Amino acid sequence: MKRSIAALAIGATAFAVAAANAHPEHADRLANAQVLDPHTPKEDVTALMKHFTQALGVRCSYCHVGEEGAPLSTYDFASDAKAEKRRAREMMRLTMMINESDMLPGEPFASHTAMDRNRVNCITCHQGNTRPATTLPEDAPDAL
Repeated sequence: MKRSIAALAIGATAFAVAAANAHPEHADRLANAQVLDPHTPKEDVTALMKHFTQALGVRCSYCHVGEEGAPLSTYDFASDAKAEKRRAREMMRLTMMINESDMLPGEPFASHTAMDRNRVNCITCHQGNTRPATTLPEDAPDAL
């Protein structure tokens, strides 16, 4: 009986630690952050994730391990099991590289701040689709 109680206590402790690491919304630090600063505030991460879902026309379960319709508290946000999450990291790095380059020169519009200058983001290419269109429209000029 004592062994059962000890095993149960150890198992419960391990589960609590794993759950805290698996669900960044319950921690002060993002678990397994590789592109974002691990100390990014929850509100900023949530806003960014909403941008991703809108830009690609997907739901959280597209990149994160979790059952569609289940509470987000049950998702394993730290998991790298899905290829879509790994690709999202690559795309974030690409977007950051483009925005930090001199490819987008120019002054911001007078009515905007320097942070509002033209920038590339997910919707620039994805337009609500998981795969950006890679062909020209049929009415595109031949010179393109």
